[in-house]
Amino acid sequence: MNTKVLSVQQKDNLAVVQFSTIPNNTLEIVSSTFALKNNLIEVKEISDGGSVNELLVLNHSEKFVFLMDGDILDGAKQNRVLNTSVLLAPQSKTKIPVSCVESGRWNYKSKNFQSTDYVAPANLRANKSMKVAYSFDMKQGHKSDQSEVWDNVSDYSAKLGVSSASSNLSDVFDGSQNSYQKFLDSFTHHPEANGVAFFVNKKPLALDIFNRTDIMHEYFPKLLKGVAMDVYGMKNEMGEMTEAEASFKALDFMDMLETLERKQHPGVALGTEKRFNSETVSGFELNYNNQLVHLTALSLTNKKS
Repeated sequence: MNTKVLSVQQKDNLAVVQFSTIPNNTLEIVSSTFALKNNLIEVKEISDGGSVNELLVLNHSEKFVFLMDGDILDGAKQNRVLNTSVLLAPQSKTKIPVSCVESGRWNYKSKNFQSTDYVAPANLRANKSMKVAYSFDMKQGHKSDQSEVWDNVSDYSAKLGVSSASSNLSDVFDGSQNSYQKFLDSFTHHPEANGVAFFVNKKPLALDIFNRTDIMHEYFPKLLKGVAMDVYGMKNEMGEMTEAEASFKALDFMDMLETLERKQHPGVALGTEKRFNSETVSGFELNYNNQLVHLTALSLTNKKS
C-alpha cells in the first residue's frame, strides 16, 4: 500500500497520525451519517417485537451507503453498535448485525434510529472484532458476545464516573465529554487524509482507512471521541514520540498488518470481508469491486478483559 504520512499530533499520552493511501476516492459512496441526515436511508427494528442483534436498513436512494463498524445508532427500542462495516446497494433492504449498548431499555423512544457524533471506543471494538472472528469460525456469522459488550459499557461507566439509568453508552459519553473536551480540541483533521492511526503510550490502539477522504473527514472527530473514552485519565508513561518515530510506527504497523493471514467472508450486503487476527491485533478489510471500502485494525494489547 502506497502510504504518505500527512500529520502527527500529540497530547498527553495520545499520538494521532493521519495519512493518505493511494489509490483513494475510487468509489462513489456516502456515509450513513449523511444518508440519515438527508433521509436517504431508514434504520429500524426488524419488526414490532424487535431483535436485539439485528436491525433493518432501507436504502431509498440511488446511492451506495457506507456504515462503519462501531457506529452507534440511537433510538427505537435500545441503542445499538454495528458489529462490522457494511456497504449498502442502492434501493436495497438489508438486515445488519448489531450489539446492544443500552441494556436497561427495551421500549420505543422513536420509530427509527439516528446517527450519533461518536463511534464505540477502540477497546470495545477490539473485543467485539475478536468475538466476531470466533463466531465465523463457529459458522455463526457476525455474532458478538453480547454479555461482554454490556460488561464493557459498565467498565466505561465506572472508569469515567458516569451513571446511566438504562446502562447506555451514549449517556456515559455525554456525561463525560466536558471532562476531556480540551483534550479533543488538541487534534484537527487533515483534509487530504483518508486514514488515521491512534497510539497510546507509544503503542498502537486503533487504525482506520477509508476509501474516501470526505468520509474520513466525517469520521475523524467521531473516532477521536471514541478513543478519548479509552485514553482519558491514563498516565503518560512513555513521554511524547518524535514526529519521525510516530510516522515510522504507523508505517511499521501497516506493514505488519500486510503479513497477517486473511480469512474471506461475504460482506453483510455488498463486497467481501477479509478478517485477520493475531495475539496483538484484530480487524478486517471490506472490499467491493476490488477496491478498499474500509480497513480497521484494533489492538488487543490494551483490550478490556
